[in-house]
Amino acid sequence: MDIAIPHSLGREEAKRRIEVGLPKLAAHIPGGGALASEWAGDYVLNMTITALGSRIPVSLTIEEDRLSGSLEVPALMKMMQGQVAEFVKISAGKMLDKA
Repeated sequence: MDIAIPHSLGREEAKRRIEVGLPKLAAHIPGGGALASEWAGDYVLNMTITALGSRIPVSLTIEEDRLSGSLEVPALMKMMQGQVAEFVKISAGKMLDKA
């Protein structure tokens, strides 16, 4: 599933805010999930969200005016795909909003 999150911060500031917010993100995963992340390039972040016994790969690219990316919800969680995408969008949006 593709996602896009608009912002007006520029690449560097958006990346800084994402880096600051990542450690807090795992605490907000429903059901006590976990988060692993690594930078695959200067502006490409790969994450794996583990929730409800499933692993959800997420890739985000930081652009000048938006985050774009995709997530892959396992077949057993397809009925929750919309909620998972919304969680990622809301969480990233909160990180971008914080100075």
